[in-house]
Amino acid sequence: MADYVLSNKADADLDEIYVYSYRTFGEAKADAYFLSLRDCLQTLADNPHLGCFAGQIQPELRCHRHAGHMVFYMVEPTGIFVIRVLHYAMDTPSHLNPAGNGEH
Repeated sequence: MADYVLSNKADADLDEIYVYSYRTFGEAKADAYFLSLRDCLQTLADNPHLGCFAGQIQPELRCHRHAGHMVFYMVEPTGIFVIRVLHYAMDTPSHLNPAGNGEH
Protein backbone atom coordinates (compact mmCIF):
# COMPACT_ATOMS: atom_id res chain seq x y z
CA MET A 1 0.00 0.00 0.00
CA ALA A 2 1.35 3.41 -1.00
CA ASP A 3 1.39 6.41 1.31
CA TYR A 4 -0.10 9.86 1.12
CA VAL A 5 1.48 12.79 2.91
CA LEU A 6 -0.46 15.97 3.62
CA SER A 7 1.03 19.44 3.41
CA ASN A 8 0.23 21.66 6.38
CA LYS A 9 -2.29 23.47 4.20
CA ALA A 10 -3.96 20.24 3.07
CA ASP A 11 -4.20 19.11 6.68
CA ALA A 12 -5.82 22.43 7.59
CA ASP A 13 -8.15 22.10 4.58
CA LEU A 14 -9.36 18.72 5.85
CA ASP A 15 -9.93 20.16 9.32
CA GLU A 16 -11.96 23.04 7.86
CA ILE A 17 -13.97 20.68 5.65
CA TYR A 18 -14.85 18.56 8.67
CA VAL A 19 -15.86 21.53 10.82
CA TYR A 20 -17.99 23.03 8.04
CA SER A 21 -19.63 19.67 7.31
CA TYR A 22 -20.30 19.07 11.01
CA ARG A 23 -21.93 22.47 11.48
CA THR A 24 -23.91 22.27 8.26
CA PHE A 25 -24.90 18.60 7.99
CA GLY A 26 -24.32 17.08 11.42
CA GLU A 27 -21.85 14.63 12.90
CA ALA A 28 -22.86 11.49 10.99
CA LYS A 29 -22.59 13.11 7.56
CA ALA A 30 -19.39 14.96 8.49
CA ASP A 31 -17.82 11.69 9.65
CA ALA A 32 -18.94 9.85 6.50
CA TYR A 33 -17.64 12.56 4.16
CA PHE A 34 -14.34 12.86 6.02
CA LEU A 35 -13.82 9.09 5.77
CA SER A 36 -14.70 9.16 2.08
CA LEU A 37 -12.08 11.88 1.54
CA ARG A 38 -9.47 9.80 3.39
CA ASP A 39 -10.42 6.77 1.27
CA CYS A 40 -10.05 8.92 -1.85
CA LEU A 41 -6.56 10.01 -0.76
CA GLN A 42 -5.53 6.39 -0.23
CA THR A 43 -6.96 5.41 -3.63
CA LEU A 44 -4.95 8.22 -5.24
CA ALA A 45 -1.81 7.13 -3.39
CA ASP A 46 -2.30 3.58 -4.67
CA ASN A 47 -3.21 4.79 -8.19
CA PRO A 48 -1.51 8.19 -8.53
CA HIS A 49 -2.22 8.58 -12.24
CA LEU A 50 -6.01 8.62 -11.71
CA GLY A 51 -5.88 12.39 -11.39
CA CYS A 52 -5.64 14.75 -14.33
CA PHE A 53 -2.64 16.96 -14.97
CA ALA A 54 -3.02 20.49 -13.65
CA GLY A 55 0.30 21.68 -15.05
CA GLN A 56 -1.19 24.99 -16.14
CA ILE A 57 -1.30 25.84 -12.43
CA GLN A 58 1.98 24.27 -11.32
CA PRO A 59 4.34 21.83 -13.10
CA GLU A 60 3.78 18.16 -12.24
CA LEU A 61 0.61 19.00 -10.30
CA ARG A 62 -2.32 16.60 -10.57
CA CYS A 63 -5.92 17.02 -9.48
CA HIS A 64 -8.83 14.72 -8.78
CA ARG A 65 -12.42 15.66 -7.98
CA HIS A 66 -14.05 13.96 -5.03
CA ALA A 67 -17.67 15.01 -4.54
CA GLY A 68 -17.52 18.77 -3.86
CA HIS A 69 -13.76 19.00 -3.50
CA MET A 70 -10.66 18.94 -5.65
CA VAL A 71 -7.56 17.15 -4.38
CA PHE A 72 -4.33 18.70 -5.69
CA TYR A 73 -1.25 16.52 -5.37
CA MET A 74 2.17 15.55 -6.69
CA VAL A 75 3.22 12.00 -7.52
CA GLU A 76 6.13 10.74 -5.44
CA PRO A 77 8.09 7.46 -5.52
CA THR A 78 6.22 6.10 -2.48
CA GLY A 79 2.76 7.57 -3.17
CA ILE A 80 1.50 11.15 -3.28
CA PHE A 81 2.11 14.49 -1.58
CA VAL A 82 -1.22 16.31 -1.15
CA ILE A 83 -0.83 20.05 -1.67
CA ARG A 84 -4.43 21.21 -1.04
CA VAL A 85 -8.01 19.96 -0.82
CA LEU A 86 -10.24 22.78 -2.10
CA HIS A 87 -13.94 23.17 -2.78
CA TYR A 88 -14.52 22.97 -6.52
CA ALA A 89 -15.98 26.50 -6.62
CA MET A 90 -12.94 28.16 -5.01
CA ASP A 91 -10.53 30.33 -6.99
CA THR A 92 -7.95 27.58 -7.35
CA PRO A 93 -4.93 29.56 -8.65
CA SER A 94 -5.01 31.98 -5.72
CA HIS A 95 -4.99 29.05 -3.28
CA LEU A 96 -2.21 27.18 -5.08
CA ASN A 97 0.52 29.78 -4.96
CA PRO A 98 3.68 27.72 -5.69
CA ALA A 99 5.68 29.81 -3.21
CA GLY A 100 3.40 28.69 -0.40
CA ASN A 101 3.32 24.99 -1.17
CA GLY A 102 6.91 23.96 -0.57
CA GLU A 103 6.26 22.40 2.81
CA HIS A 104 7.69 19.05 1.92
